[in-house]
Amino acid sequence: MNIHIKDKVLECKNDPEFIEDIFNGINEYLHKEDLQFSHLIIDGEEIYDNFDGYIIEKIKDIKKIEVIALSLSEIVDESLKSAEQYSKNAIPIINKLAEEFYQKPDENTWSHLTDLFEGIQWIIQSLTEINSIESSDEIIVDYEVWDEYVQEISKFNDIVFELENAVLNKDNILIGDVLLYEIVPIFEVMVEKLNSLISEVDIC
Repeated sequence: MNIHIKDKVLECKNDPEFIEDIFNGINEYLHKEDLQFSHLIIDGEEIYDNFDGYIIEKIKDIKKIEVIALSLSEIVDESLKSAEQYSKNAIPIINKLAEEFYQKPDENTWSHLTDLFEGIQWIIQSLTEINSIESSDEIIVDYEVWDEYVQEISKFNDIVFELENAVLNKDNILIGDVLLYEIVPIFEVMVEKLNSLISEVDIC
């Protein structure tokens, strides 16, 4: 089998005994080039977890393994673009969700509210991961806009707490109000800030 990492090609035997050597070689290259592992593409199929198990199962037939690795700036750019796309798509969904709570929420309405909670947690997590990158101040050119984005995200903490209390109290009108008048405006500002940040990320 051939293992492709960026412009480098490694050859390896199709033998389970060499799997450890495969990953050692991959990790050594990534460390040397200061790249972050993303996922594998094995004979055209994208694999995001259980790499060892998948390779062992297909070991005799595998012809090509592509290692998808990103620079830190690429990771930041991908994260910002994902957050921007999610936020843009979320706005009409949240507006509709608010209207459903003003009327009569059904099982799907509550399911979508759960999805929103998870989406907000993902946004907070992605922000935390970017902030944890030591060179993030070099990758994000306009740090003033980034700080404004961070401040906007921080509002979710109190709002989510308020929303959870409204859910516990089964106050559907309050849930609709929080969604429409507090959460939607945050997402609108997020889209604005993210658009600016994406255009200014320093891609190395």
